[in-house]
Amino acid sequence: MVVQYVKRFGKDLKSTPKDIQRKVFDIISVLETAENLESSGLDYRRMEGQKNGENYFRIRVGDWRIGIECIHPDVTLLRIMSRGSIYKSFPPKSSLITNK
Repeated sequence: MVVQYVKRFGKDLKSTPKDIQRKVFDIISVLETAENLESSGLDYRRMEGQKNGENYFRIRVGDWRIGIECIHPDVTLLRIMSRGSIYKSFPPKSSLITNK
């Protein structure tokens, strides 16, 4: 899989604890070697409240969540936030993702 990230994800990642950052880098390497999200073995779930054609998922990392958009075979990492915060701002309201 091709793994990309937006600028906002990098900023979010810098504000997470160091142990979570290490786990995120491990997850990224798993995603890069996996054929698809299903075969990655990660704890992921499709986000609710999406319009038809949107493919937003979250990957669980302890008490943190990575918000991703999966358009096979590409995965774009959009946000990483604490469990209580991610569901308030993800999936994005606009389908236009900028700053790739």
